[in-house]
Amino acid sequence: MNIGFIGSGHVGQALASLFAQAGHSIVLSNRHGVTNLQDVIARLGNSNIKAGTIEDAAAQEIVVLAFPFNTLSQVQPELLEGKLVIDATNYFPKRDGDLPKFIDHKIATSQYVANYFTGSRVVKAFNSFGVVDLPQLSALPAAKKIALPIAGAANDKTIVKNLIIAIGFVPYDAGELKDSFKIQADSNIFGFEGTRPELIAKLKG
Repeated sequence: MNIGFIGSGHVGQALASLFAQAGHSIVLSNRHGVTNLQDVIARLGNSNIKAGTIEDAAAQEIVVLAFPFNTLSQVQPELLEGKLVIDATNYFPKRDGDLPKFIDHKIATSQYVANYFTGSRVVKAFNSFGVVDLPQLSALPAAKKIALPIAGAANDKTIVKNLIIAIGFVPYDAGELKDSFKIQADSNIFGFEGTRPELIAKLKG
């Protein structure tokens, strides 16, 4: 598949690398422009990964949001109209500001993202722990594969589940976006790396 990334920091680079290794074509972008990405592309060293503008990334089949939550408004909503969007962002009050609607769980952060990108199909994924260990964790044997929670509409989650499996992880269906509080950055599973049974037990704890 053709996958675009808006955001090319640690999250974007780690996921782009894994997707490219699985045979997908990647367009990495950020708000600083294509020239800024040349060193990143060279370091990743995979011909399936190319630099592009945000518009280039938005033109791909799937678009991954991998930028700080507080920069959401810098991406025009109509840019992702009709797209399958993977929301890998996290809201952190210290970085993004004290916003009661998120702190008090009046709305799930990914539901807010979906409401912002009206007309897009948003799936929450790849946000439950840091990306530093992703390459090593993706190579674990079947019995020890790490579970990654996802939330969103059923048909859209199927596509993302297949991506998760392709890069060496196990998907865990956490329901709809509106109920995705339990897999946010302020939940008890944030930072947790475990198998599917271990993740289920953690969610019940």
